[in-house]
Amino acid sequence: MNRPEDIQRRIVNIRQIESIIATLQALAAAHLIEARGHLDAIHAHEKVVAGALSVALSGREGVEAMEAGLEQQAGITILVGATQGFCGSYADRLLEIARDAAAGGDGLMVVGARSLAGLIGWGQDLLWSADMPSHAADIPGLANRLADALLAELTRWPDRVVHIVHADPAAPEHKADRRRLWPFDFDRFPVEGGAMPLITLSPAPLIGTLVQEYIFAELCEALMLGFAAENAARAEAMARAQSNVKRIAADLKGEFQRARQDQMTTEIIELAAGQDALR
Repeated sequence: MNRPEDIQRRIVNIRQIESIIATLQALAAAHLIEARGHLDAIHAHEKVVAGALSVALSGREGVEAMEAGLEQQAGITILVGATQGFCGSYADRLLEIARDAAAGGDGLMVVGARSLAGLIGWGQDLLWSADMPSHAADIPGLANRLADALLAELTRWPDRVVHIVHADPAAPEHKADRRRLWPFDFDRFPVEGGAMPLITLSPAPLIGTLVQEYIFAELCEALMLGFAAENAARAEAMARAQSNVKRIAADLKGEFQRARQDQMTTEIIELAAGQDALR
């Protein structure tokens, strides 16, 4: 039987672990709240650019060229993956999607150190990679670098189909969403009627510029959603871990009380036996 002193030390260690888990849970929750605030601004930006595209699409010159190559099988998959651990099966689910895309011939662009390490360990070559920033405010800068890298790839291979994979913090179990990013889907923007505003650019370069701006906004959104989803998964995983630690602590407390009672009983018996020997 364990001595009460040994059990007490285990209780102290469990309490320390519980404190670490609570800290990780609080940090994840704070990052999730931060991301949700930034998403409002990103959606507002998307709405403005989408409105400009609806107006500009009154003259659809150059759109057909942008829509070419949709039937191309192999393309590029951008994975907004996991950057840290302690988030349950979240990282593994995203990694599996990336592996399936690579098996289909897609080149991979990966965000997230943990996902990057998993793919490198699997022997997968990557077109581009970066870690996720630790703060949501730094994500637009990452989106800008990713957009530059993506446009460089599309300059070399303009007929490649580009998909982006990211998790949704609001979906059940933070399910990953894979959607097409390029060629651009102009049907998402209904052409507005009425008088056209004064435009100094011809339709083709205007639409091209607005498409680039909208893709940047979509990258910002996907990165922010991935950032939020990972932190939501971590907060939930830490909540489960907290429950397990509390249960273990309660079991150890009960074990300590039983061990202490047994020790006291043994001491009383030994004391009584000693008194009988003196008589």
